[in-house]
Amino acid sequence: MRRVCLATFALIVIGGAPCLPAGRAQAAPFAELWNNLAYYDTNVERRGFSSLLGRFEGKFGFNLLESPLQFYGAYYCTASQAPDYWDNAVYYGPGIRFKPFAGFESGSWATAWLPDLKIYAETLSARYFKDQVSGEANRRTDTRYGFDLWHEWNLDNPDPGQFWGEVWSNLSYRSTNFSWTDFNGYLFYCQPKLGRHLGKGIEAYVKLDLTMSSKNDYWLNTADYGLGLRFEPWRSAFQTGEDSLLKKFKMFVEALSVSYLRDKPTDPNKTVASDFRFGIDFSYGR
Repeated sequence: MRRVCLATFALIVIGGAPCLPAGRAQAAPFAELWNNLAYYDTNVERRGFSSLLGRFEGKFGFNLLESPLQFYGAYYCTASQAPDYWDNAVYYGPGIRFKPFAGFESGSWATAWLPDLKIYAETLSARYFKDQVSGEANRRTDTRYGFDLWHEWNLDNPDPGQFWGEVWSNLSYRSTNFSWTDFNGYLFYCQPKLGRHLGKGIEAYVKLDLTMSSKNDYWLNTADYGLGLRFEPWRSAFQTGEDSLLKKFKMFVEALSVSYLRDKPTDPNKTVASDFRFGIDFSYGR
């Protein structure tokens, strides 16, 4: 698996450059932010989780001169009322990425996501804010590389008569996953939403949060799925391509069912069948 990922990374970086029109890549800085703060009934962790949990991600970087390569610094942060170290941590470090199909012009919704596909590699370190002793007993560094995608359909200047959609997906090979030295396996996330516009910024949707891994751990192989309702009060005030923290601000509520794809927890208190959550979400630059 590791050799396949490395070979694929090299081939696409080398072969994908011709997809970019001359002058498209510029030596300009960029920033991407994603912020989510919500109350979770179980968080697919255990019964009685019943806590606020924040997830915050950011990348700040630049294009290397006129090449299509981007260098950046990244952080992935969690903060919670819960005492667990994995819900109160920050992972940070340098990365490099490449969009192999940035110049691709799609004529169909089925291929419109291709320009947003990214190939990346990151080296991260960890710091824990709660239960540091337990967190620091594990590995505190990780190297990962793979594919990342974020794409939206029919959300900017939408056609109300059509469905809207969005998807975040990430496939990565990880050396430790901040757990043990020889994790050396893949982790796959896929989180699609499909919905309808109800008017005045109100959007109903169905969603799936899928996690799969080469390991058997139950927390790395789950699917939670169900219904959601959200309100985007300010998106319609901005034009396509404009970036603002307010543009993609959302208030949401979701009711989900949970399935385990491999092993189940041995502790019945950690076995959950559903989750209820509500909160806010907003992003910038993606």
